[in-house]
Amino acid sequence: MIRHLVRLLALATLAVGCSKPPATTTPTTANAEPQTPAADALPTAEDVLAQSVEAAGGKDAHDKLASYYSESRMEIPSQGLSADSKLWWEQGKFYMEVAMPGVGLTRVWYDGTTVTSDDPVNGRRTLEGKESTQTRWAASVSLAHDWKTYFTEASTVGRREVDGKQLVDVKLTGADDSEVVLSFDEGTHMLASQQFSQQSPMGAMPVEIAVVEYKPYAGVQHAARTEMRVAIFTATTTVTKFDANIDIDDTKFTPTAPQPPKPEPAPADPKGSKPKKTKASKAKADG
Repeated sequence: MIRHLVRLLALATLAVGCSKPPATTTPTTANAEPQTPAADALPTAEDVLAQSVEAAGGKDAHDKLASYYSESRMEIPSQGLSADSKLWWEQGKFYMEVAMPGVGLTRVWYDGTTVTSDDPVNGRRTLEGKESTQTRWAASVSLAHDWKTYFTEASTVGRREVDGKQLVDVKLTGADDSEVVLSFDEGTHMLASQQFSQQSPMGAMPVEIAVVEYKPYAGVQHAARTEMRVAIFTATTTVTKFDANIDIDDTKFTPTAPQPPKPEPAPADPKGSKPKKTKASKAKADG
């Protein structure tokens, strides 16, 4: 579980902001009522994505967001765990760190070419394939705006009702067959949730990240609070700081030295007894 948790912590931080689609063509939840209308009754994916960008502030506002620094806090009540994250992002490049008490520090860099991860469980490694792709798109402030950077195809795959809201689902597919399904509220055109299979060295795990609250940052409506749902837990992430269009030293995106291993504490004496005196130490004390 810890291996998946470390990767999910990193991914959730980026998403506050995929190898397989969800179990059905259209994502479903306990409150969902899947529908399969005729293809010509569904809006085109391009229209749905464009309407979402417009509702979140417009294309120009998204284009002007060239860099940002954010801080967020994740809480997993069922596990009694929490984590604090920091993220520096500039024109797609980024550096992120997630500090989790009892687990350690997870760091991820993307210098525009390579994604490098360093965490207490898996150590230092270069991410490749779908895992690399997923990590890069997870850092996007708006996949509706940036989707062509990471994916090659967008298609509307269904419409459903959840908690009285009509949602339309758009599937984004990459050249490496990586996928994510974005669900948009047809009333507001805002992104309601995204579903994907999170990649890790231990395999893939289905994940849904729902947007609970939006806040405006630099003219763009950004997910300020999200809820990540996986089979083993539910985690809430809240953005506590967001500074837009700041200067970031390019060296920030270059991997630094690996974190040195922490020395293991000396085992405690179960009896709490004092160390035995040797003959030499006794003679010295008597002298």
